[in-house]
Amino acid sequence: MRDPEDLRLWRERQRSGEPTPWDDLGIRLLEDDEAPELLDDSYLTEDDLADPGIRANVRAMGETNALIRWVAEADGERAYGYWNGPASPSGAGERAEGRDAGGAESGQVLVSLDSEGQYMMLAGRTLTEALCAEGAEYADGAFAALVARARELAAETDPALADSLVACETIAALRNPAVEGPGRYRDARYAALRQADPGEAAEGPAPAPAPAPAPASDPAPTEPPETTDLPEDLLRWRARAAAGESAPWDRFGVRFLAAGELPGEVARSEADAAESGVERERIDAEATRATAELATWVVESGDGVALGYWHGPEGASIDTAQIALLEPSEWFDAVRGRTLTDAMCLAFGEYEDELIAPLARECRALGFEVTADAYDDFPEPEADGPRTYRYEFKQQLEARARAATVEAARAAAEERARRSAAAPKSEAVVTGDLLTAIAALGHGADDAETRAVLALFGPSFERSQYPVGAVTRTYYVAERKHAELIFEDGLFEDVRIWIRSSEERGAYARPEGLIDGVGPDTTREQILERFGTPEWSNDRTDRFWIAEDLPNRVFVRFEYVDGRVADISATREAPER
Repeated sequence: MRDPEDLRLWRERQRSGEPTPWDDLGIRLLEDDEAPELLDDSYLTEDDLADPGIRANVRAMGETNALIRWVAEADGERAYGYWNGPASPSGAGERAEGRDAGGAESGQVLVSLDSEGQYMMLAGRTLTEALCAEGAEYADGAFAALVARARELAAETDPALADSLVACETIAALRNPAVEGPGRYRDARYAALRQADPGEAAEGPAPAPAPAPAPASDPAPTEPPETTDLPEDLLRWRARAAAGESAPWDRFGVRFLAAGELPGEVARSEADAAESGVERERIDAEATRATAELATWVVESGDGVALGYWHGPEGASIDTAQIALLEPSEWFDAVRGRTLTDAMCLAFGEYEDELIAPLARECRALGFEVTADAYDDFPEPEADGPRTYRYEFKQQLEARARAATVEAARAAAEERARRSAAAPKSEAVVTGDLLTAIAALGHGADDAETRAVLALFGPSFERSQYPVGAVTRTYYVAERKHAELIFEDGLFEDVRIWIRSSEERGAYARPEGLIDGVGPDTTREQILERFGTPEWSNDRTDRFWIAEDLPNRVFVRFEYVDGRVADISATREAPER
């Protein structure tokens, strides 16, 4: 297994004690035999695993994580890797096309997993691009600084590689597959596991169920019927092509397809879906293949227009089948006319009478019958079979995906609620400017409470917006980058304020006033003495449950640099999330 060049470079520097671009951000590279902290589920008890929802979620995530080559982690809060899973959630065991087991020399697909169990497809074509974007928290200024740092450090070790590490100068220019490969795979596996294990706890490990099945109402994509008795005009056109004789279709680059061969548009749509990782593209590709497999395709032009005989789910014989059309952009239709020759005159004549008529005359000169010379004179198909079939099949796939997402979200919410219920509550009293932010959590951007926060940490902000799964996340970054506010679907969810400045960021103007009694010289020991046992912590972070204002629980997080407070965050956990 060959490492991508940038992964090899950064691992070599880390092993030798040399800096990497992300050292100050808590991101470190993992060795091949090293697993991220987030994958440790040893905290689960037998009682936890007796719950079928938790049990299914643990197994689904385990199967999903096994398809990711983990290569980096950030302070135990997020892990990064290469997605080597199938091109579609139901394709268990099938590697996504164009990817090897080492992370896709033909196109790296980077993913992350956070401490809430959420997967994301990351922007960027290389690990370096993805980690710079993540470390910059998707702010262009911080991204440019990290990119410059990466190139500078790479030049010390491998000057020939330095300039090719990052191809973009802004976040927007990065390749952005926008979500969903491992997340959708996990959702599909969870649905299948719940179906196989709906209630009672098993005595031992349950046998692995089959991948999530298609809905029972799916049209059955059966094999097309035997086609030994092919239409006469098809046989004659094939014979002319085999003999090297000319045909009206030669100028369109038409070729005759082999038995069982599908149009190139099918493979193209699947390859695009695998590369992007976007769920709707995967569904489009699956619907395209299912529809295409219910026809006998016989010709394809140089620009990707294919024609064949539509059998449909009813299995119509080839002598009664409509002529089906598949164009680039996955567009199916039924074509007017009685024969393949009629359909080729129409399709390659672009449905324009002035182009159809000459083609019809050429065909007749070669002894082929053509029904008409004008589009309106060709008989209409009785139904738009392939187009309707694909639409209905796609609707059913989308419904199944939505159901799996809802069920997985419910299980994740139950798991978060269970873990949160056991979290210790700090008895410390928080006073200071942070109370203004805490009061605004859960409010909309136009509410008075939120406007007070914007005035406190602003007034100028850089605003950016990104889809994160089914949620739209909006970031407000203060002009001096000393504060960052996060909104999800328009509601204020999180604020992070830096009270110590650095080369990349300024500091809040009143660092000792954010929380009375806490400042940039406050040590971790002093924080623990005041706030008690953290609800969660790692080697540089402590998070405390500090207040409850139903229906929300409020958490304050302290992050340390050199053992002293560097930034403070406040966030809420709403039961509906």
